Amino acid sequence: MGEREQVMAALRGASRRFCDLVESLDPADAARPVEGLDWNVGDTVAHVLTVVRRGFADLRRSDRAEATAALNALCLEETPERDPQVLGELLRRDLHTALDVVFPAIPDDRVFPFHGGVSTTMTPALRVVLGEFVVHGFDVARAVDRPWPVAGDEARLLVPGELLGAWLRPEAADGAFEIRIAGAAPLLLTIRARRLSTGCVPPAGSAGAADVAVIALDPAEFVLGFYGRVPVADPGLLALRSRFLPA
Repeated sequence: MGEREQVMAALRGASRRFCDLVESLDPADAARPVEGLDWNVGDTVAHVLTVVRRGFADLRRSDRAEATAALNALCLEETPERDPQVLGELLRRDLHTALDVVFPAIPDDRVFPFHGGVSTTMTPALRVVLGEFVVHGFDVARAVDRPWPVAGDEARLLVPGELLGAWLRPEAADGAFEIRIAGAAPLLLTIRARRLSTGCVPPAGSAGAADVAVIALDPAEFVLGFYGRVPVADPGLLALRSRFLPA
């Protein structure tokens, strides 16, 4: 199975779990605050709906990373529905359009605009959409005191790729990080001159290997820690996360 097929399979699973969670909520749950965000549960679900719609109907994109929050706020303001049952129905309908009709028709090599003023292809963009469901699913579940396990296959696909380089802080220092997630080959993330690149881990004892910070964590701990949803004690992950603007 290729990477795109893996991402699509994970996206189908995570979005289905997200919709199941949303449709299990009572109307009063929509007003529950979401920890760490300025949104409540209804706002968070509505935001995810706007993300799905920006995958096939709404072509607005932020021209720089710092402008993404303002665009998110505008899209949320334009989407007034907050009832979980209604939002769940809208999500399932639009996910069918996105996952079954539009996304499969876009070839791997097609380049198109993305947020942050950059361009991308389908697989990196799908990984970002997957992150919306995994991370915001955790947000909603925590707000209503429900479990939200993060699977290792989901988490491994959410290690930052080159597309997230647009969210590096202007003052981001150079550095190299070896990401070790159980069940996956080690991945090297390198930041040089405010550019993020991925590659193979240098062999032990080779030049530069000693300058690589090793981050070895449980998959869910890595993803939720990187996105600021759980406390982080690992110094390497703290250093990596500090180089990015909030996404």
